[in-house]
Amino acid sequence: MTDERPDLTALITARPASAGQKYCLFVRGDWDFGVDVLSAREVLTGEPLTRVPQAPPLLAGVINLRGDVLPLVQLEGLFGFPNRPYTLNDHVLVLSSDGVDIGLIVDRVREVRAIEPAEVVQFAGPTHDLLRGCCLDSTRVLHIVDGGRIVATALAAVKERFKWRVSTADPAEPIGPRMG
Repeated sequence: MTDERPDLTALITARPASAGQKYCLFVRGDWDFGVDVLSAREVLTGEPLTRVPQAPPLLAGVINLRGDVLPLVQLEGLFGFPNRPYTLNDHVLVLSSDGVDIGLIVDRVREVRAIEPAEVVQFAGPTHDLLRGCCLDSTRVLHIVDGGRIVATALAAVKERFKWRVSTADPAEPIGPRMG
């Protein structure tokens, strides 16, 4: 009797191109989202948050991720909605793009699954630049977001808010935005 185990590498590489792209599905409030798994690095839970004084509203604070400072970003703030308070029951979806990591605060990460490209409907007309499209997931609409744009938008907002704080060369000058 021979051991006829399937070659998993061959099965994965032989997968047809039409098998769909994998997305990490998550929930925030009444909204369901999906982000390409290539942008999603890991999921954290129960992480204590350190608030950052004078941070932009979309930055809830930071956490220690294995010795690195990870900014936690409010998904609502990215879309212009009122932020919900961070709790230890929230999940943190770590997104990575161009060597930059952020933690996106979500209610929970549901699953990772493939979505066929034909299932994703592109929006007609003006829409938010963080959204790539949507698809029907069971009975709910799943909003597909662009992980790279989320990271870039969050990073730009944080940099903009703090750049005026370090622009002064005179330590005697009060910290704050320059007027005039």
